[in-house]
Amino acid sequence: MTCLFIDSTYDVTLGILDHHLSWTKFENFSGQKASSVIQKEAHNLLKSSSLKISDISTVISVAGPGFYTGLRLSEGFADVLLFFGIKHYSFFSYDIPHLAGVKSGTWMTKAYRGEYFFHFWDGEISRNELVAAKELEKFLHHVDKSNFYIHSDSAIDDFSRNLIPPCLSTFDLLKEKSQIIFSQILNSESKVESYYFRAPEDEFKVSV
Repeated sequence: MTCLFIDSTYDVTLGILDHHLSWTKFENFSGQKASSVIQKEAHNLLKSSSLKISDISTVISVAGPGFYTGLRLSEGFADVLLFFGIKHYSFFSYDIPHLAGVKSGTWMTKAYRGEYFFHFWDGEISRNELVAAKELEKFLHHVDKSNFYIHSDSAIDDFSRNLIPPCLSTFDLLKEKSQIIFSQILNSESKVESYYFRAPEDEFKVSV
């Protein structure tokens, strides 16, 4: 079993997992548009690994939180591969620490319109919250910072970077604990609806 991994929540990250769920390829394409990267670089990744589309059994994608355009491109690519009989599973990036065995903590990312998204979990109990930039410093005073995560450096900005504590990256957890994380996704056949920061009707609102 060989899996293709796609994360287009901010930057595009592509990877190939072997039958042991270990990375044979893991590449990040920082600062590039998903529309110019996903198909071309997925093809290059397979080619450099001497693989064909028919060698891929499963696509695993990150379903958010993220912005509409990037997520729709990875979803659309996975939908095309369904025609080849390739399964598609998905999960949220804020679930990575829990999947890796972290029992409780805080996950944060920049959202939109001057807001920040927080996910809190404690065992099986979790909640999400959007916080305005003007409230961020005050809000963080009441947040437990002992297990504080971001997804990647590109998922925060300079303003929030100066307010949050030294933190761990779920991007790094994906690289380091792939077998633990992806075995659970495959065993549960995880498939979640994409989590967009902005509803499509707001994303494509006509200006007057």
